[in-house]
Amino acid sequence: MPELSALQLIIGFLLLLTPVVFFHELGHYWVARRAGVVVEVFSVGFGPEIYGWTSKKTGTRWRIAAIPLGGYVRMRGDENEASGAVPDADKVPGSFAGASLGWRSAIVLAGPVANFILGILLFALVYMTVGKVTIPAEIGEVMPETAAAEAGLQPGDLVTDIDGIAVRDFSDLRSLVVEAPGRQLDFTILRDGRPVTLAVTPQPRFNEEMQVYIGLLGVKSSGGGTRERLLPGSAVVAASSDAFRMSVMILRGLARLGRGEMQAGEVQGPVGIAKISGSALQQGLIPFVLLTAVISINLGLINLLPIPALDGGHLSFFLYEALFRRPIPLIVQGVLLRGGISILLALTVVLVVFDVARLIG
Repeated sequence: MPELSALQLIIGFLLLLTPVVFFHELGHYWVARRAGVVVEVFSVGFGPEIYGWTSKKTGTRWRIAAIPLGGYVRMRGDENEASGAVPDADKVPGSFAGASLGWRSAIVLAGPVANFILGILLFALVYMTVGKVTIPAEIGEVMPETAAAEAGLQPGDLVTDIDGIAVRDFSDLRSLVVEAPGRQLDFTILRDGRPVTLAVTPQPRFNEEMQVYIGLLGVKSSGGGTRERLLPGSAVVAASSDAFRMSVMILRGLARLGRGEMQAGEVQGPVGIAKISGSALQQGLIPFVLLTAVISINLGLINLLPIPALDGGHLSFFLYEALFRRPIPLIVQGVLLRGGISILLALTVVLVVFDVARLIG
């Protein structure tokens, strides 16, 4: 594949991130309007405004800003883009702070939910138009002197679960093996109709493109895969199942991060995402749509983390308010929000440095 130009990276990044951010903020906006909260600004991006207009019906300022690394909706009574409230905001008609606890929670939760909905709809669209490919998790061939051969896997074995996680198809098998280089996994297989348990340790193999070690099993599938165009209902069900499995995989990655086991190459910053999106766009529309679905689900899940300045941080504030019957003092919320923003900005800078280091080798 030819090297990507800077223009291709920028175009891929914008085409990927803009709809994902727009849908996230649209979720906040839509529920806020249902709650009677006035949305003063709907921004895709941060910083100086490049283009914008004001709705005559709602008074909302719709804008596209210069820094395309996210977005925000600023509601009446908000002090800033991070939704910190001004003093006595709860007494202002149409303010976010003046809405009930239930409505405030729903408004905040709506952003991540919108990302999950977008991801599911994009998966379903591909399954309805191009079709969903399913390859059974059956071993067709075992390569000599590999992890599979050492563990005793045989052609014809059907893998049903790995470390207690159900395996639906060969894609699930591959995903679970790739993320476990050098780590023992307990395979449950069906051999001649009987369940057999085997301890398998995938061999670590360094992937130059991703700059990470991945697990290598050393098998080929038995083939016999199918591609089926699904009806809308079946497509949504299959897409929801895939989104759930992907969320579990992301959570496993976050758990590895918490244990200090995540590799640097597994974490991508803006430059890394631009490179991935540009490559997907170069491969065609379907890979790019699938990548957009994956990024949307990632964004929805990450935003639920209980970090101040993220949606999960605000939901944590509301949980405190529900439990103790009083909100966290505004001055404390302000300190936590500013701290969360500082952490996120610092993390972004670190990720950009890692991205550039990977890019230049």
